[in-house]
Amino acid sequence: MVCEYAWTAALLLNDLIQSPPLPKGAVVTDVSITTSSMGAAAVTLDVGYGTDPDYFIAASTIGVAGGVARASAATAKPLVLADNDTIDVLIKVAPTTPTSTGSISLVVSYVMQTA
Repeated sequence: MVCEYAWTAALLLNDLIQSPPLPKGAVVTDVSITTSSMGAAAVTLDVGYGTDPDYFIAASTIGVAGGVARASAATAKPLVLADNDTIDVLIKVAPTTPTSTGSISLVVSYVMQTA
């Protein structure tokens, strides 16, 4: 699943960008994020889900200049969703001088469990 988000106002601390809902039983096998520059130094992003906001990516600085990050957190292993849920991008540290426009692409790779 590919999710595109274009922002038209500065992203702020604790802003949350959510993917479309994934069904209960989905096995998330990988996540990657691509972003344009969000502004000056200090911006960090987490990528996770409802109960663990940095499950896949923790404190990534790719938003400073823009770039790509893949699941790399210590917990980033295949995840079986216990309920319908979303994969979320959290602005953990807001940019000190934010840009007012840009885009984020979130790619979520998942399969459905078989009985």
